[in-house]
Amino acid sequence: MKNCSWNRIVSTLLIAVLVCTLGAPAFAEDEPIVSRTAFSISGYVVAGESVSLIAPYGGRLLDFTVRTGDVLQPGQTVFSIETQKVYAPCDGTIGGVRAQPGDETAFIQEQYGALMYLEPANRLQIDTTTSAANNDNKWIRVGETVYLRSDDSNNRIGVGYVTQVEGKRFSVEITEGTLRMDDRTTIYRTDSYVYESRIGTGKTARLNPVAITGEGSVLKVLVTEGQQVKRGEALVELVEGVLPGYTASVREGKVDSMSILSQVAVEPGQQVSRGQVLATIHPVAHLEVEADIQELDLKRIRTGDAVDIEIAALGADQLLEGTVTTISSLSHTQNGDAEYKVYVSISTNDAIREGMSATVYLNN
Repeated sequence: MKNCSWNRIVSTLLIAVLVCTLGAPAFAEDEPIVSRTAFSISGYVVAGESVSLIAPYGGRLLDFTVRTGDVLQPGQTVFSIETQKVYAPCDGTIGGVRAQPGDETAFIQEQYGALMYLEPANRLQIDTTTSAANNDNKWIRVGETVYLRSDDSNNRIGVGYVTQVEGKRFSVEITEGTLRMDDRTTIYRTDSYVYESRIGTGKTARLNPVAITGEGSVLKVLVTEGQQVKRGEALVELVEGVLPGYTASVREGKVDSMSILSQVAVEPGQQVSRGQVLATIHPVAHLEVEADIQELDLKRIRTGDAVDIEIAALGADQLLEGTVTTISSLSHTQNGDAEYKVYVSISTNDAIREGMSATVYLNN
């Protein structure tokens, strides 16, 4: 019996020595007691930002062809608002330009009488009466062509047309010829200058500059001081209402980046006012995935986490990178369980469309 006891003691000591010599099994301090595996949440591609296109000034919308769902390119003009252009009533030279972009026309015209002036190329006119006319020539018509000859020198002649008639008084604008300022002149109905066709006499005088006026605010001044223009040439572009800050909105119906047209709030030909919303767009660069996560899984996710995203339409072999941007603090109930909205930014891909199904893989 003593030998058996002694053997057990020796065996126990030998085992202890072996354990000390070979070492006990090692356990890493950083190994979790319970390992966590990756899991996923499902959602859809949604707009991460909505931008309103607003009317930079009032006016009538010109025809447009864009529709909801269209992809808009950077710099594309979506809407155009009709402006009012003021045109040169005759050939001449621009002078006295007082209007600047953003100015209210009423203020400028009150201060200076006009937005600008046009010095006519035909610089002479005659204001006279039919007192010296033969009885058959006392009926004068606006617009009729007349012929003129200087009483000071038969060599100086001219051609003009009647611009105004009021009772016995009428005015003639001289459009061509060699007449001079202050020439005593006889006006005839024929170029034979016979006495029987005489309709009046008078002195040539300077044709007054034409005042260029309009209503609203100045969007653009299209000419410069001293510029020569032709009849019908645009001089100034006006818009309805006031332009605060003396400028129109920087958007002016254009988009700054590739965007999806989410909503059109107007119709072609519609009258709009400054600041009115014309449409809503979603920049493609700010698309994101909206998904739901259950209350008990909130501990698995944090704002700023990097994730992988699978878009169903692109296939499982094309994973996109993303980042958790927002975790809602408000819950909603789904099948009796509390769930929270999670929003994940998504790398830009031209093939992605709003509403596509997506799976977000969380790497923890």
